[in-house]
Amino acid sequence: MLLGLTATVASAGPALATPAGAGGRTLSVGKLILQPTERGYRGSVPVTVTNTGRTTDYFHYKLREPVPGAFDSSDLNCDMFDMRVEANRRVFNCALTNNSVALAPGESIRNVLDFQVLTNLRNYPMRMTGGWVEVYSTERGLVSRTSLDALFRSTNGSLHRPRPYLQDVRPDASIELDGPVTVFPGGEGNLRVPVTIRYRGDAPHNSFTVRANSLPEGSVFWHTDPGSGPVGSDGALVPVPQLQLMPGEEYSFALVISPPTDPADVSKLIDIEVTTSWFPQAPDVDPSDNVVQTTLAVAANG
Repeated sequence: MLLGLTATVASAGPALATPAGAGGRTLSVGKLILQPTERGYRGSVPVTVTNTGRTTDYFHYKLREPVPGAFDSSDLNCDMFDMRVEANRRVFNCALTNNSVALAPGESIRNVLDFQVLTNLRNYPMRMTGGWVEVYSTERGLVSRTSLDALFRSTNGSLHRPRPYLQDVRPDASIELDGPVTVFPGGEGNLRVPVTIRYRGDAPHNSFTVRANSLPEGSVFWHTDPGSGPVGSDGALVPVPQLQLMPGEEYSFALVISPPTDPADVSKLIDIEVTTSWFPQAPDVDPSDNVVQTTLAVAANG
């Protein structure tokens, strides 16, 4: 997955292989350098919290991602108990310790946070600011805060004189039919409507959803192909394996729709619309290509 978080607890004394406890610091955050990869940029940053108090204590942190959409919480090995949006960036509340794991005075806990930015690679370095990490103690409340900026390494390896990273704010998705309507194999008379979605730009997003307007009576999205499990409504999550798409990427799949109660209704036009999920939802750059029209009539050779 895009994010992995590993926590280790150690003494803050000389045996600790991290400088987190040096100088009595409660919080130590490394530098986030995003490296160019085969699919956007990736990078990791270590975050170490040391109990500099005089009693055993429990801690949690708040993280505001430096790049909107870069931090993925799906694989957190800790108890994420809250998420909100601030300045278009998600702010995560996550427990560092719980009722079974506390930090004694001088002990540290270290997490490694992974980030990915799905944007085209540039031959110049970039920077985006606005992220931060805050650490809270059960006993003392907010105990430390530090900024967390993202530095993008250029494709030629440079970090010198970075330009601002100007990320798109509005999504730019589209959908089109990808072939004729056919009968879905396996009986039941369900219908298979193939479509392709495309994404342009690098606006942050969590996922894509397709919804059918004015389905005839008796018809619902049964499932997607590929996909898992029944949907049973007029909308479905697009089964993109990574949920997100790079600029210029596309994904083809099919909607499996139950036949209408009245067979004559297969000739009625329905609208199938793709929407992009984010917080808050911004209007698409070009809404006209977010909708495709079709009927449920099976092609003559289908």
